[in-house]
Amino acid sequence: MAKPGSLTADRTLTAGIKLLEALSAAPDHRLGVVDAAAAAGIGTDDLPAVVDTIGALSDRMSGARAAIETEGDQIHLYGDAALLMPLRLSVEESMIVSHMIDLLDLDSETRQRIREGLMPDGDEDTARGIAETSRYGSWLVQLSEAIQDGVRCRMTYRSLTDDTARTRTVDPLRIDDEQGRAYLIAWDVERDEERRYRLDRIADVAYTDDSVAPHEVKTRSTAESLRAHGAAARLVAADEETMRRLTWSGIGQIEARDDGSCVFTLYYSSKRWLFDQVLAAGGNLQIVEPRELRDELRAYAAELLASNDG
Repeated sequence: MAKPGSLTADRTLTAGIKLLEALSAAPDHRLGVVDAAAAAGIGTDDLPAVVDTIGALSDRMSGARAAIETEGDQIHLYGDAALLMPLRLSVEESMIVSHMIDLLDLDSETRQRIREGLMPDGDEDTARGIAETSRYGSWLVQLSEAIQDGVRCRMTYRSLTDDTARTRTVDPLRIDDEQGRAYLIAWDVERDEERRYRLDRIADVAYTDDSVAPHEVKTRSTAESLRAHGAAARLVAADEETMRRLTWSGIGQIEARDDGSCVFTLYYSSKRWLFDQVLAAGGNLQIVEPRELRDELRAYAAELLASNDG
């Protein structure tokens, strides 16, 4: 056992967790000093330092602190704030936690213990398959902390309309999930407006020394954002089955024709994306208007054919 007063930060934290576990299970959440030290795996001389550490910890959002005191020869934990109760996450929560676990430098045994302790029974494989980097990118933890602490960020991001990634300065507001994709809702400082950024397209994130500024947040959905900032085109789907397979957020104003085809408006942010979708449909999708967009599609297709021939 280490000498009194020589506990490392890791040992202090470990002892604090063990002490909270013991106090949570104890009658009236009280333990004698000797029993408390034994439960924490430390000597009684080190117990005050561990109690002080627990009392100094606070919740990031509310600032609430654990109410723990030494009363004579007993340690008493007050209230429910610091009680360590059994916890099972929902499937959606476990998706995010599983992804965050994979980002941390933990040994395989520790990772498995966390998963077994928190994940819903029988859902571990599902959570591990869904909560992957392809959905949440590599910066979920840093962005979540920036949102909690109100820190302005500088990030490298490539949208569908960009040939290369470029730097944005943003005030991160929230993380949102929509149709199987995770988005950062943030205020673009240079453009002075709210924007949505897909997490899997963020290449880098760095904290700045500035705090976020107050903004009038509208929190648009992807469809609303496309209608506000995207271009519009009218397309025709060959039949109802083709129309049903389209899950794009920018679809609107659908009109069924007598021949079974459907005409609809599509709001989009990238011509290249639109052209790829039309070509991939193999004739089941056609651009009706604007006419110049049809001409650009022909030129795009010809360029693709020429590059393949080369």
